[in-house]
Amino acid sequence: MYAAVKPLSKYLQFKSVHIYDAIFTLHSKVTVALLLACTFLLSSKQYFGDPIQCLGSKDMDYVHSFCWIYGAFVHVNASTAPLKNGASQCQPDAKGSTSMDERRYIIYYQWVVLVLLLESFVFYMPAFLWKIWEGGRLKHLCDDFHKIAVCKDKSRTHLRVLVNYFSSDYKETHFRYFASYVFCEILNLSISILNFLLLDLFFGGFWARYRDALVALFEKDFYEWNRIAMQVFPKCAKCEVSRGGPSGSPTISDHLCLLPLNVLNEKIFAFLWVWFILVAVLVSLKFVYRLTTVFYPGMRLHLLRARARFMPKSDLQLALRNCSFGDWFVLMRVGNNISPELFRKLLEELYEVKSMGKKNPPGADEI
Repeated sequence: MYAAVKPLSKYLQFKSVHIYDAIFTLHSKVTVALLLACTFLLSSKQYFGDPIQCLGSKDMDYVHSFCWIYGAFVHVNASTAPLKNGASQCQPDAKGSTSMDERRYIIYYQWVVLVLLLESFVFYMPAFLWKIWEGGRLKHLCDDFHKIAVCKDKSRTHLRVLVNYFSSDYKETHFRYFASYVFCEILNLSISILNFLLLDLFFGGFWARYRDALVALFEKDFYEWNRIAMQVFPKCAKCEVSRGGPSGSPTISDHLCLLPLNVLNEKIFAFLWVWFILVAVLVSLKFVYRLTTVFYPGMRLHLLRARARFMPKSDLQLALRNCSFGDWFVLMRVGNNISPELFRKLLEELYEVKSMGKKNPPGADEI
């Protein structure tokens, strides 16, 4: 099993230069790794057996294939939960023959793996787009500090290169850089919300039911947990198989089928239920933070000052003279990829460069 998910460890390896922040990484990288791991688990037949197993005495390969393709069903009023005394109960259709209106077909069952795989692609899309649009800018600006950390002369040389870079006019380039990142953050938020709606539609009220199920699990009411979970992921169902009779007329035989993967499905989606909500809340808070930095210039100054080990405010204002919002964003990204000491030195040298042109810090800076 470890061999199946081992490639994901390389995907989650930390890079020397981080082009994503922590919440972006949780949404577009850790979530993708979790979804792919769940996909591998559910598709590993060697560990969990056949996805559907039906009772019968002959032509069972045909029965299994028929019930897998055309779907099994449960009675809309049937109870498939275990009894409180511990006995098992599996009667998806206690009334015998039922009309189509009284049946609830397990239509999602054969699509779960594909849905998880599709979700992994969708969640990865913002990270993929940002990696293309970012174009290796942060690696070009910061990577040398990680390679030459033991050489002070080379470190000072590259620091001067950064000072020259931020002293130049890249306002349009940095604005596009910032706008692309914000677009990816909006995409993260949209994907989180859309994911809830689609999964709720796919499982027929999945989210509302699982909230109560998880509350029961937290309260250690395992009977209630099983009762609710089996409404979403039943462990047994009925299947009617049609065959051609001796005279050519179709004959129908009914079979009781077990759905063993739902034992794993109910636990996987219970975990994903909590994970998706956590990620959605964090992404929403990050979007509020982004709006705050856009509309409150003072907050941008305080964030830079905190990263620069509380450099004097007047010096920092002068160092940031004529800096646009895009320049501030790139500066913050650089500050997140180098040590606070080096970042303060960078801002102090920017201060020295700016002070040569104007001794007094302006009253109204863009930052």
